[in-house]
Amino acid sequence: MDKQTFFSLIDKYRSGTATAAEKALLEAYYQRLESAGTTGLSTDEEQSLKNTLYQQILSGITPKTIQKNYWRWSAAAAILILLGTGAWLLFLNQPATPPLITKKETAPVKDLPPGRNAATLTLADGKTIVLDSSSGTISQQGGVTVVNMSGMLSYSTDEASAKPVYNTVTTARGNQYQLILADGSKVWLNSASSLRFPTAFTGAQREVELDGEGYFEIAKNPEQPFIVHFNNNRVEVLGTHFNVNCYNDEETAKTTLVEGKIRIAPAYAKASAGESTILQPGQQAVLTQHAPITINHNVDIEQVMAWKNGWFEFDNTDLKTIMRQISRWYDVDIVYQRSPPADAKFGGRISRNSNLSNILKGLECEELQFKLEGKKLIVQ
Repeated sequence: MDKQTFFSLIDKYRSGTATAAEKALLEAYYQRLESAGTTGLSTDEEQSLKNTLYQQILSGITPKTIQKNYWRWSAAAAILILLGTGAWLLFLNQPATPPLITKKETAPVKDLPPGRNAATLTLADGKTIVLDSSSGTISQQGGVTVVNMSGMLSYSTDEASAKPVYNTVTTARGNQYQLILADGSKVWLNSASSLRFPTAFTGAQREVELDGEGYFEIAKNPEQPFIVHFNNNRVEVLGTHFNVNCYNDEETAKTTLVEGKIRIAPAYAKASAGESTILQPGQQAVLTQHAPITINHNVDIEQVMAWKNGWFEFDNTDLKTIMRQISRWYDVDIVYQRSPPADAKFGGRISRNSNLSNILKGLECEELQFKLEGKKLIVQ
């Protein structure tokens, strides 16, 4: 965020004229300074912005308590459990080492870094803008100002003159990104995902389209329901927190409610037929094409939210499911030399900030080894 934009937002916040999106942007920026202490600017600029933010608006901003990483390394280590074979794997948080290829051969050092905050913004006219760690105003569209802020995109609108058009944010494999929509709603996009949305919400409903995985914190507005469309399904909310996983390579689409209440309708249901299900916090709707909704009443919310909080977390998870997550986050293609054993199940957690070799080290055993060739990960 450039200085001019930053100070303008501070003035609007203090005078009470900031929009919901602008308030959300400043508060999110404050939380980033508190938790990460970095802005992407030069040292002098960063310190100047920090001093201004802390001294001038600290009393006016009361952000939500920053969610701390619940799981910490104990003695810099975590344990991954391989179920089915009875083996225990000790996973140390130490410099990356190459995976074992064969018992007789040591592979050359090969590794891949974890994913990062990056995405592509497609404007209504088809123009594309690369989103990364830079900061500043990147677009003006019909009364709507678009600001990129070190891994987060924000839309601020002059509602009196806004003429909404549709934009799309897309994350490639190995990327993730955060958005603040014009109404102040927040969206986190996982890797290999996209969100299509209007630059301003002026109709009776607030509607967006998701592909992949996203976590939503919706600004409350009972007069203007928020609707997420995915795989021809729809989730309707008034103000709540929930996660949607609808990757095309997964057998099912899953919507998990963290807070509030949502109504979900499957693809085959007609709106007039009233075929929908209301979820309560802690429940998960599992959707399969041309089949009724299944409700999981005992979902592990911490596991569902692990990706957003910076973790891989598995609980009796099969290898192919794990490999799909690895493929998206490390931008690798998975090749199986043979089908993995059906009883090979894994449990445990590890930071998504780890290099690929660290992840593979925790999965390796006598029956399961890996070989990395460029962007191809071979499961041996």
